[in-house]
Amino acid sequence: MFLVLDDHPVSRMGLKAVIHMTRPEEEVIEAGTVQEAMDCVQREKIDLAFVDLKLNGESGFDFLRKVHERKPEIRTILITSSSRDSDFREAKALGVDAYLLKDAFIDEIVFCLKSVERGGKFYSAALVDPRLSEEEKKLGTLTEREREVYELMCQGYTNLEISARLFITEGTAKRHVSNILSKLGSKNRVEAVIQSGQKGYLTEKNRGKRPGPQPKGEER
Repeated sequence: MFLVLDDHPVSRMGLKAVIHMTRPEEEVIEAGTVQEAMDCVQREKIDLAFVDLKLNGESGFDFLRKVHERKPEIRTILITSSSRDSDFREAKALGVDAYLLKDAFIDEIVFCLKSVERGGKFYSAALVDPRLSEEEKKLGTLTEREREVYELMCQGYTNLEISARLFITEGTAKRHVSNILSKLGSKNRVEAVIQSGQKGYLTEKNRGKRPGPQPKGEER
């Protein structure tokens, strides 16, 4: 069960719509104030909470402090239009699982949700940290599937091999590669692979290696 804490009904409706795009059966409950949200937390079994930072006369940080103290198992995604470094640092200090800017594209919201559900962290880092390089900002525009294709591409897989590994057609793999090159500003896949090594996009254990075949049941 998900909780959406936002003082604007339209914003809550929009976020619920995005959630139901990938989780059509997921129950999503709404709250407009910190107290309403805490009542929901005490009454229901909440797995994940989307929290607006700027509420009417309140702060999403107030909810985060309370929920992490009383229900630390609940994962939290802070949604805000603030890219201030002080807000970002406070959110991380409070243990949020994700810091998502409100102007994020739907793909980014979906990727954020999946990352948090898998136990990972997600920050709209390309927007909240101006110190990031242009290359890192470009990488942040890749969708989840494009990231998967990019990693395999950087490990030396051909389009045909990528298609077999991800259970997609070769034509779809080619389109993903084309989109990746366009987003990264690379002239060809060789340049994109070199770029990944220079910027540390891949982990050391995976860079330049072709892992062995995976059992079919483990493929996605």
